[in-house]
Amino acid sequence: MVESIKQLKKERPDLVEEFEAMDREQLLKQCYLECIDAINMERRVSVFMELCTMNLSKTNYTEASIRSMVGTKQEFDIENFCDTVIQDAKNDQEIADEIWNCSSKTK
Repeated sequence: MVESIKQLKKERPDLVEEFEAMDREQLLKQCYLECIDAINMERRVSVFMELCTMNLSKTNYTEASIRSMVGTKQEFDIENFCDTVIQDAKNDQEIADEIWNCSSKTK
């Protein structure tokens, strides 16, 4: 994650060079485009958080906390799936077949 101009210059010198070569009008236009992208990114992250985690808070999260929340949601989904398979199965063979079908789809 880039948190400073110094870090940006180190990680993306091409981008910094491009910005530094722009005149005032170009920079202003680029700022507007970056703002539009940031607003749209907020919407994308909101949808992602809604669909891929169980936390609907509007708090800003770190990369590590998002990964943790996604992992928690995946575990929750797997548990729900397993519960449903067990409840719906007529016998142990149906459970084994469903597990086999799922594992062969992920390969």
